[in-house]
Amino acid sequence: MTQEITFPKRFKFDEVQKKWIKYWKDNDIYSFDDKKEGKIFTIDTPPPFVSGTLHLGHVLNHSWIDFVARYHKMKGENVYFPQGFDCHGLPVELAVQKNYGISKDQRDLFLNKCIEWVEDNIVNMRKQFDSLGYSTDWNYTYRTMDENYKYKVQKSLLNYYKKDWLYREKFPTHFCVNCETSVAKAEVGYEVEKGNLWYLKLPIVGSDNEYITIATTRPEYVEACVGVFIHPNDERYSHLSAAEVKIPFTERKVRIRVDKNVDMHFGTGIVYCCTYGDETDIRWKFEYDLEEIQIFTKDGHMNQNSKYQGLTINEARIQIVKDLDEQGLLEKIEEHEHSIIVHSERSSCRKPIEYLPVYQWFIKLKEFTDEIIEAGEIMKWYPEKHKQRLIDWADGLDWNWVISRQRIFGTPIPFWYCSDCGEIITPNEKDLPLDPVKLKPPINQCPKCKSKKIEGERDVCDCWIDSSITPLAIGKWLEDKEFFNKTYTYANVHRPQGYEIIRTWLFYTLFRCKKLTGKAPFNEIMINGMVAGPDGRKMSKSFGNIVSPDEVLPDFGADVIRQWAAMGSLGDDYPFEYVWMNIHTKQPIKDEVIKKEMKILSKDNFNKKYRRKYEQLIGAQRLLTKIWNAYRFLKINIDKINITDINFDKDSLSQIDHYIFSEFNLVLEKVTNFFEEYNWHEAFMLLRSFFWNDICDNYIEAIKYKFYLEDEKIKINALKNAINLFYKILKIFAIFMPFISEEIYSIIYNQFINLKSIHLEKWPSRYKDIPEDSAKNGDFCMKIIKSLRTYKSKLQIPLNQEIEKVYLFTSNNQITILNDLKESIVNTIRIKELMILDKSEEASLKLDEKNKEIIEDFDIILNNIN
Repeated sequence: MTQEITFPKRFKFDEVQKKWIKYWKDNDIYSFDDKKEGKIFTIDTPPPFVSGTLHLGHVLNHSWIDFVARYHKMKGENVYFPQGFDCHGLPVELAVQKNYGISKDQRDLFLNKCIEWVEDNIVNMRKQFDSLGYSTDWNYTYRTMDENYKYKVQKSLLNYYKKDWLYREKFPTHFCVNCETSVAKAEVGYEVEKGNLWYLKLPIVGSDNEYITIATTRPEYVEACVGVFIHPNDERYSHLSAAEVKIPFTERKVRIRVDKNVDMHFGTGIVYCCTYGDETDIRWKFEYDLEEIQIFTKDGHMNQNSKYQGLTINEARIQIVKDLDEQGLLEKIEEHEHSIIVHSERSSCRKPIEYLPVYQWFIKLKEFTDEIIEAGEIMKWYPEKHKQRLIDWADGLDWNWVISRQRIFGTPIPFWYCSDCGEIITPNEKDLPLDPVKLKPPINQCPKCKSKKIEGERDVCDCWIDSSITPLAIGKWLEDKEFFNKTYTYANVHRPQGYEIIRTWLFYTLFRCKKLTGKAPFNEIMINGMVAGPDGRKMSKSFGNIVSPDEVLPDFGADVIRQWAAMGSLGDDYPFEYVWMNIHTKQPIKDEVIKKEMKILSKDNFNKKYRRKYEQLIGAQRLLTKIWNAYRFLKINIDKINITDINFDKDSLSQIDHYIFSEFNLVLEKVTNFFEEYNWHEAFMLLRSFFWNDICDNYIEAIKYKFYLEDEKIKINALKNAINLFYKILKIFAIFMPFISEEIYSIIYNQFINLKSIHLEKWPSRYKDIPEDSAKNGDFCMKIIKSLRTYKSKLQIPLNQEIEKVYLFTSNNQITILNDLKESIVNTIRIKELMILDKSEEASLKLDEKNKEIIEDFDIILNNIN
């Protein structure tokens, strides 16, 4: 007899998850061994920022990554996908300042607290990954703040400097005065803002009453005006060419020049060039060798070059406009909607960007864009449409990469420089990783000008400098050549990521890895979209549509949320749908009402009155219940019928078995093709429908009568056939729903199969040598059974109630086939007497046609129905 193990009535996911998370860890179910047989398949997983908690975007992204890993493992590949963490960045510094009250001036203590905060957050995030059923091997995790990782980053920068790809220069770069640091072009974006257009009058030199009028959205820049421009074809102002104007609040005058880039139709057609209002100002400054006047500080105030020193930029704007008006130099003000450039990478900032001329470190990027595009072209893109994002970004790049950040917690830029002449002093490689603020330079005086004023660089690396070498870091670049060749050089390398970081993480990784190794880092890339709220907008605190995984995982469990992830489409934004409900009335509430109530009610009172209803998750929960009940039904019969294995007897297969096995083969082929394309949505929806409708609602209903027959052999074979089919399905389900699959495996299948876990299984195989004619007959039988079940329900006859007599009229050539199928039809539908007759006999019998149904090419009449 088989060993009896309890199969509970309900799937208690919280207990099950805790049990299997511990079991998988204790038994090394997800361990990676590079010595193991099979070609290595490497996944360059995106390292999430160490915020302390995963959001739904992480759940979507990393569920997909886990699907990739589990599928390739089942294909027999040796899957390597270490999960790392992106540790550095301004948010860490802000959190340390807020939570510990420590100033950046206490540098060593501040850095130690940053590390402490990050480590605490990683502990929590690892638990969240585990609770999601994430199958990474934590023995291979990495953190961008680790010394080993910083060594690789600094070694790469030294490599770039030696090849003349890295340089230090004073240049106007994108600067966030709110975050007090420079930012790369990829970290900024544009927002439309309703503002004003101020029309300022600038006096013409040599004339008492003549002015020119310029229209500007930035009157606070007037003191930094270094030139005025008109279009060469603008006849209105041709007489002004080479004239000069006085700059208000200064003793300076500037020349009027002509340039074809002036928009004659904006404002008055006359513009002023200020250092630096935008990228056009930067181009004109260098093209015409204009003066540079910097009036902003790094923290967004007016500096010593301004009459309004000490005021914030916005305060200065107000005062300057007032003073211009008092001097008669303000002609008018118009409302004006325009685009402003903001620090878009940080959702908590989104403040305007300025262009400040400060010393920065740059990597030469523009001259290598063709190589980046080439690396992108040779990859397989899933979906293909997002490749164009990379190409467009590379083609449109007009700035080199500014990699320095005016922060503390980051990978130090490992150089010193001469304060007098700017000469760069490089470190000894044996000293890497190093902090040039702490470590003395390798020489005492500048080799160029002999000055002894050598400063250690205080700026740190842009976070993308860290994360753009993840393929090298996980491949143990510079430390284990054999391992590197297996996991990077000769491996299939998969990059999963969101489309919103194609221009940053992907772009920089392709560039950095190609230049450092001579080889493109990936064979393929899988792109996911953004998680949106039910209104279709990106989840944001300002929209009030954010849902944390912690709000849903405790109520639904990982297998449900992973189903939600599986139903997302490649490369497209994916809404997380819910409706607000009144807890007491059970009625849906409109978003406008909710927003008002959030402002009025306390958080506790609001939560007592309203809650979200998650229809997507409720639907996914129903599938879990269906799966659980179906396998529980099999277990009940296993406990009654003596079986010693789950291998089906080929000669015992009925025509219905042939049909469903044939259908499984078709579904398996389609699902496999979808998996190969990482089309989780189509694969999951097909599998879900096949399991629910074809297998549970029809196949099991058509064969379960055999479980109760006296003939022991028929019972055993029928059960083994079903259990075998259900196991093939369960192996695929295990990719999407690892916890319920492992639990069912342990209760039913582990006694027959010598594996410690279903997650060590191979991808299911097809059923071989299925007779086509027999499968067609089985299909015919299933159609009749489904029709009779539907008709029985239509007549409100309980499915388990026996029908006295059923007449089935069909064409003569199908009567023999139907007689062979008669037993299955009778026992499934519960018919006392089934008459299978030729259609020509129907009229002569003169039956009551009140309960007649015409289905395809046969007629059904149910007789003696009360």
